[in-house]
Amino acid sequence: MRKLKMKVSKKPSLTLLRSRQWDRKKMAYILVANKSYKTASGLRSRVIYIGTTAKGAGRPAASAVNKASQIFYSSKGRGVRTIDVFIVTCQGRQATPTWKRLEAALIHTFWNIYHQIPKYNKKKPAHVDGVFGQRALEKVIRNLPT
Repeated sequence: MRKLKMKVSKKPSLTLLRSRQWDRKKMAYILVANKSYKTASGLRSRVIYIGTTAKGAGRPAASAVNKASQIFYSSKGRGVRTIDVFIVTCQGRQATPTWKRLEAALIHTFWNIYHQIPKYNKKKPAHVDGVFGQRALEKVIRNLPT
């Protein structure tokens, strides 16, 4: 029987950086592609997904791989070569799922700026008033790579 040949990629396919934010059990995260797309407002954005997890640090990586495979193998994802994961955390409050409210606030802020939700999000959550500062949310969204 003939031996099988192997190939190894020259560059890493997935890189994880250690951060204190990974210690949090509940967090929101933003997936940003290397390629921008045109939004309803006429502006361009590289943000393709805003999500949340209550399952701990493994979920953002799993979500990135899942969304990446959806994008890499769809006709809409033409030209996308890399996807970066940005973790967004906040302090907790008693009896309040702050990570879910953070996700909703980030998606709502994205909607206010670009007049649509990120490309791979499915629905716009209800707006959450007064939990996070509007300027701070806008700063997070606008300071992501465009």
